[in-house]
Amino acid sequence: MGAIDKASAAERMLVSAILMRERGEDALAIHVVAASALNVLRDLIEKKGDDYVEQTLKVGAFTIATARRNGDEVKLPTNAVMDAVIEAVSQGIESGEVTQASDLTVTLSAGERRSLLNYIVKPYNFLKHADRDPLATLDDSDIDPDGAIAHALHAVTLVSPGKGLPDEIKPYLERHDLLAAIADSAGG
Repeated sequence: MGAIDKASAAERMLVSAILMRERGEDALAIHVVAASALNVLRDLIEKKGDDYVEQTLKVGAFTIATARRNGDEVKLPTNAVMDAVIEAVSQGIESGEVTQASDLTVTLSAGERRSLLNYIVKPYNFLKHADRDPLATLDDSDIDPDGAIAHALHAVTLVSPGKGLPDEIKPYLERHDLLAAIADSAGG
């Protein structure tokens, strides 16, 4: 049997989470498997000297601003603060100051960046830290398997840019309108 590296292990967990979702399995189990993959991928991204949340914010703001400038529909929820950021990025693109996501600067503290991922890691940590608070409970509304999967998909494209994903998950990607987004983040 061959050796499994961390990136491959994370990808296998992600694929398993997607296949579990396709079969209609338990949402908490799916969320935790996808969040586990994300945690491994975040560690690998950090080891390369990058920050997952920072990279995600840069790519997200640049992609949304570019799409809006091109008149494309953007199917992501935003708020007034995010809309202002996207407008500023759009103006930067128009002026030529911003030509790619890496031109952007994120000025959030480490704590603020961590808090942006709390909704993904909360169910994972709830189970992981059972020894610290065995009587704790988790609200069903904290479980978001599709959000955890989406983050893990994005993280895998940051760890392995240009690498295609297995065909077996394409139905999920198509159904959630993610094929083009994954191809764009993977570089093809």
